[in-house]
Amino acid sequence: MTEQILYINPNKRFNIPLNLTTIVTERQYQEDLLNYNQDNSSISFIDFEHPLPERLSVREIIKFWIKWFNSSYSVEEILKLFHLNEQSRHWVKNINHDVYKRLVLTQVLIHPHPHPTFIIKEPLQNLSINGTQLVISLLKKFGKSSSILVLTNNTKEALLITDCCYRLNRDIIKPISTFEDNHSKVQEDDYAVKNLKLRRLVVKTREKTLFIDPIDIDFIESQNGKVIIYINNEEYVYDDTLQSISDKVEPYGFYRCHRSYIVNLQKVSEVISWSKNNYSIRLNHDKDTLVPLSRQKSKDIERFFDIS
Repeated sequence: MTEQILYINPNKRFNIPLNLTTIVTERQYQEDLLNYNQDNSSISFIDFEHPLPERLSVREIIKFWIKWFNSSYSVEEILKLFHLNEQSRHWVKNINHDVYKRLVLTQVLIHPHPHPTFIIKEPLQNLSINGTQLVISLLKKFGKSSSILVLTNNTKEALLITDCCYRLNRDIIKPISTFEDNHSKVQEDDYAVKNLKLRRLVVKTREKTLFIDPIDIDFIESQNGKVIIYINNEEYVYDDTLQSISDKVEPYGFYRCHRSYIVNLQKVSEVISWSKNNYSIRLNHDKDTLVPLSRQKSKDIERFFDIS
């Protein structure tokens, strides 16, 4: 296999390492990557959001793909490798999310040789613990012989999949180990998988209960004894301490930039120095939104973004 070129913007390229790699980035940048590279015939996209025919069975879908790609694999081989034997005669409309994702992933093996680079978006999102273990095992297995690039907005999931992880923040792509030194490496073992928590924060308002994806959060503030979550200029009260929520969101690229503030590093567009001891962070979605940055924390921010 030879290295594949990935465009992270129309004018900037990134050499995808061979075998299994992850890029951690927010949803919008994931969509941008797909759009920038959609005309590359050497890249194949695995899309879990594209619907499959509901009135075909799992077996019929696999049989169709084998014929379409002129694959040398048999239906029985694919069913066994992807742990789909029990659901082989189930209609697609009746299978659960875990089975659906494994069914879509069969394309990685069914696709004819020589393998292209596969870009797979959020393969672990919303899976059960057992489903997560199976998909990680499959990605590791097929990543030994195929070039697989996984896109995710979850740092913990990225590190569970492979050690070869990068973070993309706008036009900057760097290995996670050098991008955020304060994030401890997640061990790739059963203990880590079993402690993989559902990626949602529960926020209760007067009218309803909201389930918020941390990656959508701009910043978090402690104000008058309450924790306020800011998302696209909307405010949500979170019933817990700032330290508690800091522990929960830190694996998703958040940083305690001030004793009263936590910021999403992927949303940072500018660090402003007003004076020797007075700093602020400007977010990329709103020029008027400034988050306080303590003098001591400013050094960490400079290190995160490799500002010399």
